Amino acid sequence: MILYKCLVNGAIAQSAREQVRQGLARIHGQMFGLAPDAIVVEFTEVKPGLWFTGGKPSQASMVLGSVPAGTPQQTRVALMAAVCEMFSEATGAPYNDVMVVAADPRAPG
Repeated sequence: MILYKCLVNGAIAQSAREQVRQGLARIHGQMFGLAPDAIVVEFTEVKPGLWFTGGKPSQASMVLGSVPAGTPQQTRVALMAAVCEMFSEATGAPYNDVMVVAADPRAPG
């Protein structure tokens, strides 16, 4: 299972949430052969004016997830670019304000 946590600047419509879920499942399916139900997505909405970068209000959103162990850096970078583009299109978040993490999975224990 791959867990994604999406920290979204402002409110996000249910339809956009579903687009993000489907987009993450599609991307992971294409890149890693994972089934759609292998992706779990949680959303946290951050009220406008409560998120700052450099001491100024920010429009940033974060998409935090992981990749299968041993994923090469080139594949990881391609995944992050695809996720950023998909998230921006689905939510309307400015592309340059979407931060994506594709971390190694946590070791058990």
